[in-house]
Amino acid sequence: MTDYLLNTFRNITRGRRFIATMAGAFPLPLSAREISDWLEAHPPAMPRAEIDEVVFTLDALCLEKQED
Repeated sequence: MTDYLLNTFRNITRGRRFIATMAGAFPLPLSAREISDWLEAHPPAMPRAEIDEVVFTLDALCLEKQED
């Protein structure tokens, strides 16, 4: 299950949106839309609520690490 969730997160982040400014491009937090886009094309192996919880948590950790 861990493998599935990490792979799902990796693939969802490929659709991440960025905001571009004169200072550079900065990643935006993932939204439910990016998750939905992926899951519509790849039916989930577990409940959507659990996938959302894991993806949003991993995303927050990744964005937090980039700020450091």
